Amino acid sequence: MSKMDKLLEAAKSAKFSNSERKDDKTFYYPARDQAGNGTAILRFLPGKTEDDLPFVKTYSHGFKGPAGKWFIEDCPTTIGSPCYCCEQNGILWNTEIKANQDIARTRKRKISYVANILVVEDKKNPENEGKVFLFKFGTKIFDKIFDKLSPEFEDETPCNVFDLLEGANFVLKIRKVEGQTNYDKSEFRTPSAIDKVNLDVLEDLNQFISPAKFKTPAELERRFNMAVGNTVRLAANAETNATENVVVRAPAAPLNTTSPSQDDVDDDVMEMMKKLAEDDEK
Repeated sequence: MSKMDKLLEAAKSAKFSNSERKDDKTFYYPARDQAGNGTAILRFLPGKTEDDLPFVKTYSHGFKGPAGKWFIEDCPTTIGSPCYCCEQNGILWNTEIKANQDIARTRKRKISYVANILVVEDKKNPENEGKVFLFKFGTKIFDKIFDKLSPEFEDETPCNVFDLLEGANFVLKIRKVEGQTNYDKSEFRTPSAIDKVNLDVLEDLNQFISPAKFKTPAELERRFNMAVGNTVRLAANAETNATENVVVRAPAAPLNTTSPSQDDVDDDVMEMMKKLAEDDEK
């Protein structure tokens, strides 16, 4: 292959790689202005079947290690399986050394929820209106859902926001506050019915909690060690296929559940980091 052919191949890959990734799911996110602000009106939809919950909860990790490589992975604790990264975080946290705990904070799990939504209004992209999308969101928005399902005060009426007839539209308001994405001004409107939605087009949310979606423990350990620059353990694994007693480790301990709560992270940022992690593998 000539240099020109290689250049064209690389250019095509850079130009079309996103659109050619057939395994990607499209998550809805409204357009934002230069200040980072955006808004849309959404309606959370019921589960695909009567037996399905209308949302799933997932965990993931996303951090850049001291070796300059990224670790962006689905966390197996999503399905109740052990996670090597969580285990290492627990070891660091339970040393009670601040520097170690600071590292554990940067590597903590990110909580995300996934639901099907109907876009009721999207002024910047009106072609989205009336369409059903997958929507990934964090704890801030989920707390608002929970508050509607189970109000804190007795004079507030519970509302199943996922119901087509008695649910409520959700006004998504995105702002930048001190450099961070903020959803505090988002709110549910008064309950109201919406036109019938074809539930056949809903995505099966169980795909996000299927065991097949998660890497094997050995692969996750390998990728973790690559990200943190643990070449001693990587070499030992390659030669002996063993992972124990290769380096001195603190006694294993459960992850301290009193560690700081999870923060929302922009999904577009996570996707960017995931791409960088995949590039590290090449």
